[in-house]
Amino acid sequence: MANELNIQVLDDGPRNYVIKVQGKVDTADYTNQVIADIATVMAMDPTSNLKPAAFQVKEIQFSIEDLLAVNLLWDATTPVKIEGLTGRGKMEFSRFGNLRNNAGAGVTGKILLNTQGWVASAVLDFSLIIHLVKTSAI
Repeated sequence: MANELNIQVLDDGPRNYVIKVQGKVDTADYTNQVIADIATVMAMDPTSNLKPAAFQVKEIQFSIEDLLAVNLLWDATTPVKIEGLTGRGKMEFSRFGNLRNNAGAGVTGKILLNTQGWVASAVLDFSLIIHLVKTSAI
């Protein structure tokens, strides 16, 4: 078998970008896979074609099989961890203005995913729904 990573865009509107990420880890941990790229999303204002510059993380819903950890990172020269996820739950960040990209040098506008915890002969699954907000400034 082989690892599987499926990304489904649930909403790509003028402000919001929502993705569903489903993965199966059965041969090795994932290493910094791109799951969202600001360069590929719809414009924030179709009439002026204003392109977003960055994402903010508004909410993460997750279900991760025991033994596995899923890390989300801002892509940059040195990627910066957004959150480390284990188990099941929901994290909501809009009460304080969302999580903003603080990666520093070499920011690309991409969100990466990696995993930790795979062991030989294990088949571990995870599912995430990530609510992102587009912004015109980093």
